[in-house]
Amino acid sequence: MDRRHFLTSVMAVPLLTLASRMSVSAAAPEIGGTLRRLSEAGRGDNRATFMPDGSTLLFASKRSGRSQIWAIDRDGNQPRQIHQSTGNDYGRVAPSADGSRLCLSSDRSGQNLIYVLDLASGRATPVSDPAYWSFGPTWSSRDLIAFFSRKGGNVLNVWTVRADGSEPRQVTDLAGESRQPWWSPDGATLAFSANVGTGTFDVWLAEADGSEMWRITDGGSFEQPFWSPNGKQIAVSANIGEPHRRIYVMNADGSDPAPIGQPANVDNVHPAWSPDGRSIVFTSGAESNGALYIFDLNDVP
Repeated sequence: MDRRHFLTSVMAVPLLTLASRMSVSAAAPEIGGTLRRLSEAGRGDNRATFMPDGSTLLFASKRSGRSQIWAIDRDGNQPRQIHQSTGNDYGRVAPSADGSRLCLSSDRSGQNLIYVLDLASGRATPVSDPAYWSFGPTWSSRDLIAFFSRKGGNVLNVWTVRADGSEPRQVTDLAGESRQPWWSPDGATLAFSANVGTGTFDVWLAEADGSEMWRITDGGSFEQPFWSPNGKQIAVSANIGEPHRRIYVMNADGSDPAPIGQPANVDNVHPAWSPDGRSIVFTSGAESNGALYIFDLNDVP
């Protein structure tokens, strides 16, 4: 089904039909695999992502006293701080396709902005509007950065910008909060979470220029979408009739969400797929007490 047909058909069906179609169930069988802890709780480790070669993880941590960007090997060894700033560097860190640059969120100027960091020189250049709080960047295979910001009306909106700060474009204009964008592998589509002015979030998909936009989940609260490397699945942190958030993997149309192996009785958030599609890294626990875990899947789709 092409995107236009999907958009038309979804908007035309009643909400109950959509919920049934998305097959949301907290009782879905757990995906097979092996769970490993990569870091200790209490260091503020959170929001890990992989470098393009798949051997290194980037994450934010308060190990040095304030939030800074660190790296760790895929097996959890050799933690090292890769950049030092005078402020707090927060959120997910997204590398460029060749891994030579990173985009990140930082309050080093007094306002939280999106920066592009050149790893060779250590130079960080702001690329979002300095008048507005902005957070959570993602770097596409087409060299376009997406993030969410208080700019543009509503509470939060998704924006895109070039790596040199040119061509800023507002992608979403939905009521409430639109946040946590992540690019599809081909760079053509953004997945993001939005609450359209309510307290419940769903995953939406949008064309890169915002010309088309459609919702793919219902029947729970779904946040922090992250595409699989082959573009066939999306990992999310979701609350589906349970007291805590869990990591689920669903098809790219929002159907058949199933949980991965993860710690129980605690919130599990911010999933990120490895470039080879074999593993999902995530944060387990609250920000101050969070630890990084990795789940190695038995079967790679």
